[in-house]
Amino acid sequence: MVTWGKKGGALNSGRSVPVRTERFTVAGEDGKATYDYAATLTDLALNTRYNYRVTMNDATIVEGFFTTRKPRGHKTKFVVFGDNAFGDISDRNIAYQAYLAEPDFVVNTGDNVYENGLVGEYYRFFFPICNSDVAGPRQGAPLLRSVPFYTVLANHDVNGDTPENVSCLDFDRDPDAGGYYTCMHLPGNGPAPLSHPTPIQGKEAQTAVFRKCAGERYPRMANYSFDYADAHFLCLDSNTYVDPSDPALQRWIADDLQKTDAAWKIVAYHHPAFNAGNKHFKSQQMRVLSPIFEKHGVHFVLNGHEHVYQRTRPLRFAPTDTSRASVVTTSDRKVPGNFAIDRAFDGIKNTRADGIVYITTGAGGKYLYDPEQNNTPSTWTRDIDGHADYVVRFVSDRHSLTVFEMDRDSIVLRQMDQWGGEIDRCRFTHR
Repeated sequence: MVTWGKKGGALNSGRSVPVRTERFTVAGEDGKATYDYAATLTDLALNTRYNYRVTMNDATIVEGFFTTRKPRGHKTKFVVFGDNAFGDISDRNIAYQAYLAEPDFVVNTGDNVYENGLVGEYYRFFFPICNSDVAGPRQGAPLLRSVPFYTVLANHDVNGDTPENVSCLDFDRDPDAGGYYTCMHLPGNGPAPLSHPTPIQGKEAQTAVFRKCAGERYPRMANYSFDYADAHFLCLDSNTYVDPSDPALQRWIADDLQKTDAAWKIVAYHHPAFNAGNKHFKSQQMRVLSPIFEKHGVHFVLNGHEHVYQRTRPLRFAPTDTSRASVVTTSDRKVPGNFAIDRAFDGIKNTRADGIVYITTGAGGKYLYDPEQNNTPSTWTRDIDGHADYVVRFVSDRHSLTVFEMDRDSIVLRQMDQWGGEIDRCRFTHR
């Protein structure tokens, strides 16, 4: 049972009985089922703090609080990180730093857990750290119980490889696959049916249990959008089975961005389109969406996948060959094109960005990539891009997260390392 009430009042504003659905246990354990509980809270007021209590058999399981979404015109703070939960001290540090920032909500750029997005991995690596009872650099923080947590599908959120080398949810190998769709509860306003949903393979008995537990979350949670204060967020699946050139998907994206009149438009997906890192440079398929983002006034794109921090200069991009973007059987999906780069923007004196700023913030806990490229601009350009110098910051010697402080007229971006030090800062005002 979940009961709740406004701050300072009794817990009698609402009462909800959670709905329980069953999942298979983690492979190799004692055979007991795991369960997913979800409660719906209704008639909540905007920008209001509520206290809540969760009970089972008259025993209190947890007590906490949350504050509902702020409407437009209110200052807002949110944090962004990705590639995080695998049980090391680094992801605990990042969760703790996120907590210290006192965000209104969290955006994760994917790879919530390692290695295969299993329910058991969420239980071991994600919830104990991002919902720790104690806040500390060695424990994590009680984030999930108090603030919304939005995320996107990434390569380690799915598992298994078909003979065609397309990532999928492989229930023959892992009965508790697909934790993204059953452990997370995200907006369900994505397109259904999808042109390229997350593939499923496995015995019918196993996949049927997953589908029942996920309900409409599969496949609709792969792509969705939401509003918070003065920003509109569009969250997309960029995995290898997705063809971003698909006309139906592009129409849905364009329609979503066109319908909003929010002051800021922000897109999040996992695989960075503009990335100077050596590890995943070829995964450029999402570049084909850049003209759509530019047409409809997107200001920032948030990515993970590269376990580093990168910030581009404001840029515009015109693809010249999109044929590789549609090849869903490989990670080599290079998309060449022409760049228009705003080199005048400095985030201090010149704060009006002419183009989109792409932020790769994948240093959320997993081991770091590309130490040889840290603060080394000579390694940040490529022949295929005509040596365009679109990356302006590249930090790969420490874990970090991004903090956005936003109002209607401006955004201040700060990149904070795992010890609370500031490694990047810039301010943006409306162009």
